[in-house]
Parts: sequence; C-alpha cells; structure tokens
Amino acid sequence: MADLSGPSIESHSLSTILGNLKELVDGISNANSCKLLTSATLDMETKSRRQPKGTVIIGKGAASVKIYPFTRKNGYKQNNICWYEGGRRRTRCFSDFAEAQLIAQQISVRLSNKQATGREATHRDIEILQHCEELVRPFGVALVAAVEEWAAARKSAPDISLSDAVRFYATNGPDRFPNRSTAQVANEFVTSLERKGVSDSYVSCARGHLDKFAAKVTGRISEVTVADINGYLSGLKHLSPVSKNGIRRNIVTMFSFAKKHGYIHPDRKTAAEQSEKFKEDESEISIFTPDEMQKILLAANHRILPLIAIGAFAGIRSAEIHRLDWEDIKWERGHIEIAGRKAKTAARRLAPLTENLKAWLAPWREATGPIVKISDYSGALNDTAIKAQIPGGWRQNALRHSFISYRVAETGDVPRTALEAGNSPKMIFRHYRQVVTEDEAKEWFAIMPPEVWPPADWRLRFPAKKRGK
Repeated sequence: MADLSGPSIESHSLSTILGNLKELVDGISNANSCKLLTSATLDMETKSRRQPKGTVIIGKGAASVKIYPFTRKNGYKQNNICWYEGGRRRTRCFSDFAEAQLIAQQISVRLSNKQATGREATHRDIEILQHCEELVRPFGVALVAAVEEWAAARKSAPDISLSDAVRFYATNGPDRFPNRSTAQVANEFVTSLERKGVSDSYVSCARGHLDKFAAKVTGRISEVTVADINGYLSGLKHLSPVSKNGIRRNIVTMFSFAKKHGYIHPDRKTAAEQSEKFKEDESEISIFTPDEMQKILLAANHRILPLIAIGAFAGIRSAEIHRLDWEDIKWERGHIEIAGRKAKTAARRLAPLTENLKAWLAPWREATGPIVKISDYSGALNDTAIKAQIPGGWRQNALRHSFISYRVAETGDVPRTALEAGNSPKMIFRHYRQVVTEDEAKEWFAIMPPEVWPPADWRLRFPAKKRGK
C-alpha cells in the first residue's frame, strides 16, 4: 500500500489543528471568499438605468429636469419635460425643443433655489417683455413703474381706458383755458355790469358778494369745484338761506360770464350751476286788501304815490320803478315798458297799464324824467302806512305780491302773469295761486281815485314836452 503524502492525523499536534480551524474561519468571514457567488447581484445594483434615445437631462439631483423628445404616430414632434416637485412627478409638453429646453432650464433653477411653483416665461413672453421695455424707454420710465401707473389709473376709473382719459384731459383740462383767477373774473364781471347800465345798487351788491367770494376761493376759475362753492356758501353761518341763495345767484352769473368768455368749459354746466341751493322756509306772502290799498293811496303824497300805484296795479318791482322814466309809460298802447337795462332780469318786458292805474297816474301824463325822484323811498312808504293806519305798518314786497295774487285770480292765466311780472310760472304756482278770490281781484283793479283828483294842495307843475317827444 502506498504511503499517503503528508503526515497522518495522529501525527498532527493539537496546536496544528487549531491553527487550521482559525484559517478556515477567517476565510469564511472574508468577503473575497464569496465574490464569485455574489458578483452578478452587485453588478445589477450599480448598473445605471437606460434612458430613451435623445433624452436631455438639465440640472442635477433634486433639481434635475429631463426632456424626452419623440415623434408621435401622426408624425408631429413632441418634447415632454419631466421633473419631481412636492413629492409628485410633473410633466409639460412642447412641440418645439428649444421652447422645452428654455422652460426646463427655468424649472431647474427654481428647484435649485427652492422657490415656490411659478409660471415660467416662454420665448413669446420674453419677446413681449422686450417690446414693452422698448415702448417705455423713450420716456425714461421703468417698465414696472409704467405698469403700476396704468393699474392705478384703471383702478380709479375701471370703465375708462387710460388713453381715453388722457385725450379727455387734453381737451377739457384746465391748461386749455386762459389763466384767469376768480378775483380777475369777478372784477371783469362787475365792470361789464357797469357798462351795461345796471343799477348802482345791483353793481354794488354784486361787487361786495363776489369780492368776498374771490378772497376765499382763490386760484384759477377753471379749477374751482362744486365743493369749493358749497363750502364757501355753507360757511356763511350768519346769513339766512334766502341771503345765501342771493349770493349764489351772483356767483352763478359770474361763472356764466366766464363761460361766455372762454375761461371755463363752454359745453358743460359750470361748478356754480351745480352747487347746492339752500332750502328756504315756506312762509305766507304778505298782501294788502283792497280797502287797505284805498287808504294807502289816499294817504300818500305826490312824491311817493306813483311808485305805490305802479307797484300795486302793474306789479313792477320798486327798484325797477326807481329806474323808470315817465316816457316809459305808453299811455295809448296800454302798457309800461321795462327795458332790459332797467329790469332786474336784464330782459325787456311789458307790464299792463290798467284803467284804474291810468286814473291814478293821470295828473302826471305830461310829466317827463324819472318817475321817482326820492332816493330813500322805503322811509316814505313806512310813513304812508302809518298815516293810513295799516296794522303792522308797511309790508315788505306787499305791492308786488298783491298785484300777482289779484292778477292770477282775475285772469286765471299764470304764464301771462309771470311774463308781465318778470317772474317764473313755477314761483307763481308755488306762492300766489288761490290766495285771493276772483271777486276780491275785481275789487282790487276797480280801486279808483276820488272825483276830485289830484288834491288841490299838490300843485303839480311839469315842464312842457319838447317837440318830437
């Protein structure tokens, strides 16, 4: 029997056996010893995933965005971009590769900067942005500032385009009109009143009211607003509503003058016309009864009687009578002519010359010159009322109120009475209708002077009329 190579087991010492076991254990724990068994699995884990042909990857890691270009069945090209955001896979599709690449780059930058989801700009968006920058560059304004200004304008006037607003301002803005202050216009207006021959009292009153207005409301008249005028009038605490409305009428007339002269817009209502009127307290009008008027006329002296008779039976205002001449009474035609320069409203009108008025004025038929020659006729009226023993004395505006009341009751024709009195039908309907009866009206216009008229102690003398008059 052949000998076995190597020593026998019996011949091995215990130390040799332990050494061999140690080498075996070390060999099992060594990873290299099992390389052949596990190599295939390791190669599969480290192998990168195959991408479709033509795939483009932009960015790295969590900021990576992939572009998958491909051709659809219908022959059209499509480029899908894909990325992960907020734990979800997101995609967008584009027909143009360059457009997809631009959007992918913006998404990758946004993801790198950890910005919230936004709207990426396309090539078209960039072209529009550049075009808008070119539009605003000549004006030296940043695009953002221009857009903010436009947005503010549309917010103020949502239904009007900015271009329409600019065109309107160019046509209607204050720069279109001459630079006239309220003080200048007030002075020009008062001067025009003087040239027209308006009464001194009216001119003085208008000047006083408008000078105070111009001192408070300064600046260009084209820039005065309704609020400015309302504020001024409301600030006149010491005045009654009637007085405030009187001042307002002066302001309205001045603004109409400015409008006529091109100082403010010619085709719209003025600020004064749009200002608020003050509510006047309703009060009953004061009139004289036929019996009271008979007593007043008989108590009057020759200096004041024509004013009383004309006021009572023709309805002409006392201030207007003060501006009339005897030549304005057209005896044969049966009316009294109030020329525009003598009328309060600056409009010519004809007042009736009734039969009883002719009778009372008969002693002055050959007279010439001013009808009233006394300056303070209010005192004479008060004295006459006291002499006639009228309860409460003289009644303010009672002559005119009496005529209108009795005339409406006599004729029943409100427009005609308004025309004769230089008033509006609205005011007559409001104050004078059904104040007196028709019988009282007949009695009023039947008041005649006594048989012996004028009194012998009046001794009226008038210079002879010139020929041709």
